Amino acid sequence: MSIKEIENYNQDFAYVWAAMDRTEKQNAESKARMDEELSATKKIIAAMGERVDALAATVDKSYAEFIETRKEVGKMGNSYGMYAESYFYESLKKTKQFGGITYKQVVNGIKNTYTSPDGTLIVDEFDIVMHNGDSIAIIEVKSKVQKDDVIDLVSRKIGNYKLMSPQYAHKKFYLGVAGFFIKKDAEDEALSCGVGILTLSGDNLKIQDDHLIVY
Repeated sequence: MSIKEIENYNQDFAYVWAAMDRTEKQNAESKARMDEELSATKKIIAAMGERVDALAATVDKSYAEFIETRKEVGKMGNSYGMYAESYFYESLKKTKQFGGITYKQVVNGIKNTYTSPDGTLIVDEFDIVMHNGDSIAIIEVKSKVQKDDVIDLVSRKIGNYKLMSPQYAHKKFYLGVAGFFIKKDAEDEALSCGVGILTLSGDNLKIQDDHLIVY
């Protein structure tokens, strides 16, 4: 090999070695950047995890508070409903009047069961029931009467009562809904179904019962 060829070879080798050095340096720089980005990403993820944990703790606390509040509201609603039932029961027990009929007996909180021929157990409760020799009045009491309460009384509860007390099935039945508040659509439904409406007018009991029909 001539000196010229050796010089050329050395130049080529030096160029390749320099290129390898540059590549190694670039790789090292890339790795350093990647390490920095990975470290920053880990910090972001850790921070997000802390925020998620804090948010989860807040949600858990809020949900627990919501459940507790709902329980308290439920207790208040139950107490209010019991007060409504007591008020209307005592009022009807005193007057014994509904739909122009005088009743001999007024009872409240009647619970009964019935087993259908297919073995299905039916359980129902009737808030106020008024009896005399010929007629029975069933009054459904709610603190706030809604349309579905009227529909349920007409379509289900009256039928259940007759099944559970067949000895009274031949009597004339009259229905009523009672509440401190009556929604407009509930009032309209009661009027169209011939169901009496008992509510308050000021501090006094108000009864709409001139439109009753026999069930």
